[in-house]
Amino acid sequence: ITSFGFRGEALPSLGAVGRLTITSRAAGADAAQIAVTGGRIAPVRPAAGNPGTIVELRDLFFATPARLKFLRSDRAETQAVAEVVRRLAMAEPYVGFCLSADGREIFRADAEQGELFGALSARLMRIMGRDFIDNAIPLDATRDGLTLTGFAALPTYSRGAAVAQHVFVNGRPVRDKLLTGALRAGYMDVLASGRHPAAVLFLACDPQLVDVNVHPAKAEVRFR
Repeated sequence: ITSFGFRGEALPSLGAVGRLTITSRAAGADAAQIAVTGGRIAPVRPAAGNPGTIVELRDLFFATPARLKFLRSDRAETQAVAEVVRRLAMAEPYVGFCLSADGREIFRADAEQGELFGALSARLMRIMGRDFIDNAIPLDATRDGLTLTGFAALPTYSRGAAVAQHVFVNGRPVRDKLLTGALRAGYMDVLASGRHPAAVLFLACDPQLVDVNVHPAKAEVRFR
């Protein structure tokens, strides 16, 4: 939960449709590697590597997935992937992200430096645009064991749709109706009907207070 690992059943799914390699080395031990290509598992073999684990997936969907007929157009699926990467990049301003498709770089965000609000501001400027940062107020509040940080835009920077609302719980991007409803309520008295606030909010709390396993894609959470 706290290290953003994923459920074990995801690994065979990845290995079934791509070229999956896992290289791992425990402290004080030699590194080992296992590879799964299109569902075929190769024997474990010695490898070189630093302590830790690297999961690498290449040629995703070179082995035709069973759900291929349910996929949308290449452009639509690429946009969906790009949105996932952008949300992850918001959550981790000190980590660099690069997304390429068909040999073309779609998104790039180099690792930011400095204190958190400065790094987050620089990252959001790259993703949301300078206008958002120029019209947003930094937030840093703690109450009842909950900490809320991030940026909330002025009412004058409202949008015609709820496309500029990004909420994170313990660093995990979520689409939670409770939180977006609270955001909408907070702006209710200062926004005209049909306008939507823009915000990037990070809620941090004790992991025991929130269940992140209520949705298959971890997109929703449930608070105790």
